[in-house]
This record gives sequence, C-alpha cells and structure tokens, in this order.
Amino acid sequence: MEPSHEYYREIYQGRENAPESVIERLMIRYELNIYDAAVWQIALSLQNNAAWQALVDAHTQRLLSGASGNLGILAQSPAFTYNGQSVVGNESWMFRSIAELYGPMTDPLTNSSVAPPGFPQASHGLHKTDFRPVLGENAWATLIGPLQTASLKHGETIPLDAPEMRLAVSRLASFEIMQDALTGGVFYAPTGTSGIQEGGISAENNLSLLAGLRLLREALGERDPGTTRRIDALVMRDAKGPGIEDYFRERVYDQAQGILSSGGFVCRGVDGGASYVAYENLAVDVQTWGLTILGAQWVDAQFGAGTAFTLWNNTKARAGVVQEGVLQGVGYTDGNSMLSGEWTLGAVLMAKEMAEAYRDSHPEWARQLQQDAEAMLLGVQALKVTRPDGSIAYRYAGMDGPTGFGWMARRIEHTGATNGWMIFALADFNPFALGGGLSAR
Repeated sequence: MEPSHEYYREIYQGRENAPESVIERLMIRYELNIYDAAVWQIALSLQNNAAWQALVDAHTQRLLSGASGNLGILAQSPAFTYNGQSVVGNESWMFRSIAELYGPMTDPLTNSSVAPPGFPQASHGLHKTDFRPVLGENAWATLIGPLQTASLKHGETIPLDAPEMRLAVSRLASFEIMQDALTGGVFYAPTGTSGIQEGGISAENNLSLLAGLRLLREALGERDPGTTRRIDALVMRDAKGPGIEDYFRERVYDQAQGILSSGGFVCRGVDGGASYVAYENLAVDVQTWGLTILGAQWVDAQFGAGTAFTLWNNTKARAGVVQEGVLQGVGYTDGNSMLSGEWTLGAVLMAKEMAEAYRDSHPEWARQLQQDAEAMLLGVQALKVTRPDGSIAYRYAGMDGPTGFGWMARRIEHTGATNGWMIFALADFNPFALGGGLSAR
C-alpha cells in the first residue's frame, strides 16, 4: 500500500522538490526492486493458491523476456562493462529496480509531472532514473526466488527445462566473468553503473550469490555435470584461483572487531598488481545472513570455536534494539534505536539456525539463541499495521532515517522486505535452503 499524502508531507517537509526526494517518491510508486519481488514470489508460492502462483510465474516470464512494459531491464554492453568484458543478451545482469514505463510519471505528493531543478534530464519530465545492475539483487531474482518457487511447485525434482531453471542457469557466465581473480569474490556491479566504487565487492551480495549457487547445484543434482562443475569453480578454489568460499575464509572475518566485514574493494596499481582493502563498518545483515548461509559450524571451524556465537553477541551489543532489558530486534548498523523489520526477521532465522547448530555442543547457547529468536519475533510486532479491511501488514522500519548504506529507512508497509520475511518466519522457511527447511550447516 502506498503511503498517505499526509505521510509524504511529513517526511519531505521543506524539501518537497529536492531531486532526491522526488526520485524516492517515484520509486515507491512506480518501481519494483527485483530482490523484493523474489522474496514476494517465494511468499506467494508458500500459500498454495493457483491465482497467486500465476502471478509468480508471470514475473518469472517477465525476467526471462528481458523487458518490463515498454522498458528493457538488462544492463548490456557497451553501456556496461563486466570486469573488462562485454556481455550482451540474456546473460546481462538486470537492473535492480524495474518499472513498466520510463515516463511520464506523476509525483504522488505534488501531483505534478514537471521535473524540479536538478532532476536528471529534467527536460524529459519526471521519469525513471535508477538503472543500476547489482549482484545481490540479481542473485535473488535469477537464483533464489525462481529456484525456491520451482521447488515448491515441482517438489524435489525440478525439470531442467523449467522456466525457473533456465533463468537460474542463464547468468552463470556473467557471474564467472565478474569473479575477482585475487579474492574469489564477485564484483558488486559492472563498470558504467552510476555511484559505485570501482572494484567494490559486497559481502552481503556474495552471500546471496553463494546461497543461490548452492540452491542451483542441489536442484541440478547429477543431471548436468558440466553446469555443476562451473558452479563448483565459482564457489571453491581451483586451478583458476580462489572461489567465493575462499573470499569469506580469507577476506571477510574482522578479528579485531569480532564481526564479518561488509566487504571491500580491489585496488589495481599501474604495474598491474592488485591489493584488497576491507571496509570496517558493521552491516547487520552480513552477520545474520552470513551466520545462516555459511553456518555456525563452518564459521567456528574457520575462525575458532564459539566465533559464530560471539559474532551474534557483538552484533546485538552494537545494533540491538532493547526495551526494558528485552531484545526487540536489530537495526542496520551501529546504534540502538532504529528497528528494522526485514533485518530483524533475518536475525530470527539466523538465531533458529544457530540454536540448532549448537543444540548438542552448547545447549546453553542454543537456549539463549532460541530466546533471542522468540523475543525478536515478538518485538517486531511493533511494526504491525492492521488495515481498514482487517488485513495485516508490516512496516519496513520503526522510524525514518538513513540506514547507513545509501538508502533511507521509512515507516511504510513493505511487501517484500518485511511482509515476505514475516511469512518466512511464521512458516519456519529458510529461503537459503532448497525447499525452505531449517538445516544448520
């Protein structure tokens, strides 16, 4: 549901016509983030409703077509360069945000289609401005979302020629091209993407890709050895160099802070040499998704017994939202006041997975993790909204403000990032495990 006119007036007061404010409102009204769409595809598939499944399947077909409405959704060469190479056709990454039209668009606050001063290409009027292909969104849209919906539809054996399988396999070549030879991480975005740091590698985005590749490998089984070898080469070190797991083993753990780094960037010298510089900020979802996807047992095996439990405790201390001594959830980064619906629900999943992993070896830790999961699931109910028709939705966050990662948290109902994850939580569904079963690694 779109925010009310009064809400728009409140949060944009005094900067109604600032270009970034107008762009944000247009994105809320007209655009669809492909990560959110993937989350919602899975959530709808869980309902076992034929009409909703038709919507899920239609979105998969839209992504396969490479177009949405009258807009192309593929970031093709020559505008974009993938690690120095050209990529064209359906191997190109999709833009993270898609829409049915370029323009004209109408501002939901001002009801105007006239672009304010400073708006990009203002002579075109109000129009779509975000054309950024990003790794994480593509991993969810082409791997996690379609493979999970296919597994819910077909069961254990997904036909190799199913649309979801074809979509999943279609981007392997571009993921291979974008893998960094030094670290094994896959770059965040192609060259030509506005507002990105050249050589940037996002840990969160690589976690999504790692989970998606594992899903694809499991879905393929032994039916396509050539493709499974390509997946293995992306994930694990081979003769060509390190894989994504090596990136997490060798580059991401920040022992001094006791957290997983949010990523870093590769610097290339004039002599052709390269070095990696890690970011030092705390990204809560890297901790929660990292501990879920990598698994507490893997983290402890690599970095020392109890490391996973310590990572979670450090995250709670730095970003936990606590009321009267009770954990309510987590925010996005350092600070103890902003409650994130999506990231809290990701932490609920993580706590359940870790509790299972530690159940035999550290039952006291398992009990604490289970208590954390229950407390956060209760705490996030503060974001629940009951609509006039009696239906229920959840807000994206408990307050308005910067997340610390380039976008704003808003007190608005959010279909994918909050409502979808709530459905996962209530169904004990792990989107990173094929079929959704909780299964500690």
